[in-house]
Amino acid sequence: MIYFLGGPPRVGKSKISKLITTRHGIGSVSTDSLGAVLENVLDPERAPGLYAVSRFNEMTAAERIDLMVDETSRRIGYQIEEGRATWRAVEPFIRREEEEGRDVLVEGVAVLPELVAQLEDIDYRAVFVGNRGESHGENIRRGATEDDRDWMRDASDDYIQAFAVLVRQMSHFIQKEAHSHGLAYIEMSETPFGDAIDEVIHSLLGKK
Repeated sequence: MIYFLGGPPRVGKSKISKLITTRHGIGSVSTDSLGAVLENVLDPERAPGLYAVSRFNEMTAAERIDLMVDETSRRIGYQIEEGRATWRAVEPFIRREEEEGRDVLVEGVAVLPELVAQLEDIDYRAVFVGNRGESHGENIRRGATEDDRDWMRDASDDYIQAFAVLVRQMSHFIQKEAHSHGLAYIEMSETPFGDAIDEVIHSLLGKK
């Protein structure tokens, strides 16, 4: 069985995937890792979509904040563009895993409802998560502070709040897209985080 876990950045997908591996022994892979494979063989000229978010990251911090707050749909567009490009590595990977009879969880922002819905001949389950909570900026700050390797650990409060705006708006987008394709969406802000994680795992695997 192929399991998909998608949603915006910073909503708990990596933590959920680690719990699934620990509790249920199902291997997982991030779309970031699969995208990195493509980056080793495709340059920006041949695959510009693969580097869409990198172009955003090359902007100054002030420019990125303005874009996330004032042109959120454009920033979401970068994420979608990169997700579609990354799918060139995701789809062959999951088809090979299915042919070999292995269960695997694929998680990441590149797991988009529109792409998963196209897999008519793949046996899969998919759940999308998001966080539309107004206090999500505090969650992002807390998570970054707890991890010495987190790239947002030293981010300014303005940057984190702008990123929270992006996450909320992308969560709305993912929810709408998931429902339009008949796929599950779970809002992480409506229950305590641990309970929300259990709900996601139960929805995805049929067990806690």
